[in-house]
Amino acid sequence: MLKGGIPIGKVFGISLRLNYSWFIVFGLVTWALAANYFPVNYPTWSLTTSVLAGLVTSLLFFGSVLTHELMHSVVAQKAGIPVRSITLFIFGGVFQITDEPK
Repeated sequence: MLKGGIPIGKVFGISLRLNYSWFIVFGLVTWALAANYFPVNYPTWSLTTSVLAGLVTSLLFFGSVLTHELMHSVVAQKAGIPVRSITLFIFGGVFQITDEPK
């Protein structure tokens, strides 16, 4: 499942990847925040400030999804289950294990 994507690194021996669908969600979240949320709640902000805040918020959001999946993977490794990779995609993230839990 989700074998494609862009490799972004390795943590704890686990390959990290971004599925191409991730960019769609990243763009939509950034746009929704920059075009709708921030201008309504912070009317004195410039467009540039709203876009930068949207980008930073999107990066933090996806960082939390990556951390969430990474913690699942660390727990699996501690239980003796080898973890091959983590892929972030349109619905969040998924980690690929090489064996079934006992």
